Amino acid sequence: MPDFGLKLRFVEPKGGTPGIGFYDAATSLQGFAQAIQIILRAYYCDEVVDRAMPLKRASLKMGSPRRGSVIVDLDAHFDDTPTASPIGSDVFYDFVRYALAKATGQAEITPITPYVTRRADDQELIFDQLAEVMEGSLQRAHRSINHDVPKVTLERPRSSLIEFNKETSAWVNTREENPEIKRFTGNITRYNSKTGNARAYIKQLGKIIPVRQADTFIPAKRGLLTWSLHGDTISTKKELEFFGRQIESAREEPKRLILTDVNQL
Repeated sequence: MPDFGLKLRFVEPKGGTPGIGFYDAATSLQGFAQAIQIILRAYYCDEVVDRAMPLKRASLKMGSPRRGSVIVDLDAHFDDTPTASPIGSDVFYDFVRYALAKATGQAEITPITPYVTRRADDQELIFDQLAEVMEGSLQRAHRSINHDVPKVTLERPRSSLIEFNKETSAWVNTREENPEIKRFTGNITRYNSKTGNARAYIKQLGKIIPVRQADTFIPAKRGLLTWSLHGDTISTKKELEFFGRQIESAREEPKRLILTDVNQL
């Protein structure tokens, strides 16, 4: 099966001595390794895990170092055809790029290939879930950026895929969860009954954001989420009263809502 090359480029700070801090870079590498391994598992077998578990029939290896720049070559290899995605370089790189864009708040980046475009539309909640489980990994991946590295780029052979910088660091580094339960109104636009993950239009925010049920959410009320989604689909009654804790980025932008209760309006 084909291999897909990736490249992490750490841009050196200007005006200083060559190189970057080893400890910061090592922490960043660990974060990127965890995040990319989580993405590979989702790409290969359509399974979202909350930690970088060992890959079966696939591998992620570091290439040989090169002189002149702090560049780390990676090689993503699959022994068999992925069960969840077609095998092809454009699809693979597009999946990686879009998953990382969603997880780092780069809403301007959209899928390029028809396959990832369809999957982003049909399985949008998968990318929301990926973004949440990769959050800790990507916080560590930005350690160098939080110190003296201006940016890090993830590249495919001969072109760049995505850039990480101070803006993306501010997105992945969430503010402490506000324990205050707030009231919102709106409706469900996407819902996965198996995982409990959803997306909802929140009137007070004027936008659609990911929604996750809290551990204390009453299972009997999940039917209201299905009811609201059905109403959104057929353009009938769908309004709900949400109660939950809002998660914000370091830029004070809403990232997701942890749902504690819901009522029909």
